[in-house]
Amino acid sequence: MKFVIIICSLLLLSFLLFRNSFPKFFEGLSILLFRLGFSILLLYGVHLLVGSTGYAIPVNLFTGTVAAVLGIPGIISVVAISILI
Repeated sequence: MKFVIIICSLLLLSFLLFRNSFPKFFEGLSILLFRLGFSILLLYGVHLLVGSTGYAIPVNLFTGTVAAVLGIPGIISVVAISILI
């Protein structure tokens, strides 16, 4: 219980000290989460298309993060690595 109180107090103190930078942080976080969700959705679509040929494209947090950071080349690299392995 003390741990929760300490964490909440530190979060409140950091919010009061850095209140001007929090909107930028949450904007960047929301953009990252949107890209991650969209890349996982796109990987699932590729998984369905390529899965009919007998290859399995993994759809997990790691491949989603790779695709979110690298974009279309990330999806192509995930597909290429999955086919080559």
